Amino acid sequence: MPLRILRHCAAASVFVLLGAPELYSQAGAEYGIITANSAGVAASVKPTIPNITLPGAASSAGAGASSTTTNAPAIMPEVAATANRDFLQSHSGADAARISLRTAPVLAQAWIDGRFVGPTPLDLKLAPGHHRVLVRAPNMQESAQEFDLAAKQTQPIDLALKASAQSTVVLHWPSRK
Repeated sequence: MPLRILRHCAAASVFVLLGAPELYSQAGAEYGIITANSAGVAASVKPTIPNITLPGAASSAGAGASSTTTNAPAIMPEVAATANRDFLQSHSGADAARISLRTAPVLAQAWIDGRFVGPTPLDLKLAPGHHRVLVRAPNMQESAQEFDLAAKQTQPIDLALKASAQSTVVLHWPSRK
C-alpha cells in the first residue's frame, strides 16, 4: 500500500512539473489579452472598440459570430484601427499637423482621443488642437500624454512604458543582538 501511494505521488509530481510551463504561458497570454483590452487606470480615456475579436482567439460560435450581448458583427482590431486612423486623418483639414508616435517597447497598442489606432510606431495626420494619446502593452504600465498641435506642425511623441511587475525585491532580515 505505501509503495502504491508513493508511485501515485511521483506520477502526480511529474505531471505537475511538466505541465507548469504551459500553465504559465497560458496565464501570461490571457493576462496580456485582458490588459490590452481593459479600460485601465486612465478614467478620462475609455477607448470604445465595438465587439473586436482578438487575432488568434477562438470564438465558441466560430469566426464571424456575433456577440451575445449585441447583434453587432465581430470586428477585427486591424479593421477598427484602420477605420479610426482614416477617420482622424480625413477630419484633419487643410491645416493638418503630423505626429510621429514611437514607443518602447514597439508594437504597443495606441489610442488617440479615445480611438484605437493600432500598434506603434505610427505616423498620422491630425487636426490642430488638443489631443491625448494612450499606449498599452502586455505586462507594462500604460502611458498617456496630452499634447497640443499647431497648424501644419510636425511633432514627435516618444513614450517609454515601464514594466508592471516589481523589478526589485528588498529583504529585511532580523538583526543580530
